Amino acid sequence: MNIEEWDEYKDFIKAIEEKNATISENPVLKSVATYIFNTSGKKLRPLIIMLSAKACSGDHKRAIDASLAVEAIHTASLVHDDILDEGTTRRNMPSVHEKYNVMAAILCGDFLISKSIQWISSYGEKVVWDFGRSGYLLCEGEVMDSMIERGQMSVEQYTECIYKKTAALFEISARIGSRIGAGDNEKVVDAFGLYGKELGMAYQITDDLLEEFDIYEDKESGILSDSLFSIYARTMSKSEAAKKTVKIVEGHLLEAKKALDCVKNSDAKDKLLYLTDYVNTLLDNIRTSDILKA
Repeated sequence: MNIEEWDEYKDFIKAIEEKNATISENPVLKSVATYIFNTSGKKLRPLIIMLSAKACSGDHKRAIDASLAVEAIHTASLVHDDILDEGTTRRNMPSVHEKYNVMAAILCGDFLISKSIQWISSYGEKVVWDFGRSGYLLCEGEVMDSMIERGQMSVEQYTECIYKKTAALFEISARIGSRIGAGDNEKVVDAFGLYGKELGMAYQITDDLLEEFDIYEDKESGILSDSLFSIYARTMSKSEAAKKTVKIVEGHLLEAKKALDCVKNSDAKDKLLYLTDYVNTLLDNIRTSDILKA
């Protein structure tokens, strides 16, 4: 599968283009916001929302505004995160504060958070509540990450930190999408939420692992936080730490797949399962390297 060929992906990109055209009357905010949206990544969170809605027999297009809201708050967090981490590049492009300036980056991040509230507001109270929860968890995770120096974080702290910074938004994306598609079927919503949480944990642990070994060449940060690998590597060899980290990721991916066992088979479900396979293929960068042989 090629994610960029999915109808859901194409519909979301079209929606971004339409929003960029009218997102602000202020030329600076419009320019920065457009730059942010155009340099963001795989759009995993919006896809999870739309596919979750579709897997629950809903119309994925009904979930586009919710997808835009989640992408806006996510990208805003990256802008602020790059400032905190002194990141100079992201996805082979200058970070926003490098291309413009810190003031423009902070203000545009705030602007996108405000737009995200506008876009999510047309949905029901439970969707809006979940969305708000994702925002404050993200902030708590960022604070936790910034206050613990590299080499000091425990496994328990790391797990809590990446849940709040990353996995919670994956979890809530799946919950929002399934609620748009299935209404208030809480059993279904919880199943999708578990899928999103486990996928998000796997994704962030993998992302941190690849950054540890400079396998990602499209991101450069001045400050590197602890990864699960770096925590394990304090008490075991690098090879053992890498193997243990890979095993943890594989466990999260298995749980993500199992969470969807109660969902009827469909093209949308297949695509959600493919996202777990996509994360798993990222691990091949570690599996096929000399790291595990050391």
